[in-house]
Amino acid sequence: MIVNGYEIAPGADLTNADLIGADLRNVNLAGADLTGADLTDALLTGADLSGADLSGAKLSGAHLL
Repeated sequence: MIVNGYEIAPGADLTNADLIGADLRNVNLAGADLTGADLTDALLTGADLSGADLSGAKLSGAHLL
């Protein structure tokens, strides 16, 4: 799956990715590197983020539930 030009998949390198407002509901991002990613206002309901690195990620307004 491609979102904003980024391949969204388990283990993906999404370091510093611009995913503002992205619809990532129910996607598998297990083990993904989201270090510094901008997930402002992103829809993450049901997303599998197990083992994902969210260090420094911007989650303001993100929907996690």
